[in-house]
Amino acid sequence: MPRQRDGERVLRQLSARGFRETEARRAIVETILHKDGQFTARQLHEELEPWDVGRATVFRTLDLLVELGVLNRLHTDERCSSYVVCADQHHHHLVCERCGTVQEVSDPRIERAVRAMAVDVGFRAREHRLEIVGICDQCQDVS
Repeated sequence: MPRQRDGERVLRQLSARGFRETEARRAIVETILHKDGQFTARQLHEELEPWDVGRATVFRTLDLLVELGVLNRLHTDERCSSYVVCADQHHHHLVCERCGTVQEVSDPRIERAVRAMAVDVGFRAREHRLEIVGICDQCQDVS
């Protein structure tokens, strides 16, 4: 997955929005940027135990990182959101419900279809997110 952001850049973005750089935020950002695949806030909190980072700090920082576009919140589980580090450009996600792999996809056909659907009903879309949940190639081969 392309990583076009580094920890210092993300921390500067937070600082520019008026958020202090704390040891806890630095630990969260650095930990997140080294992740492959999706993770939950609970998993992140457990991983950060050695730094004594509070749950509320984890949740607030995750929300901020979603706002900045560093993370996307996935809604594949109705009980608990998961997060994935994302590339800078607009994209959508293919999520395997067996192994949890998340693949970023960008396709102009999707963008055209979304715009056309909105126009057809007289809706002015500001943004959109798309998650397609199913079974990846590798998990299909195992079946």
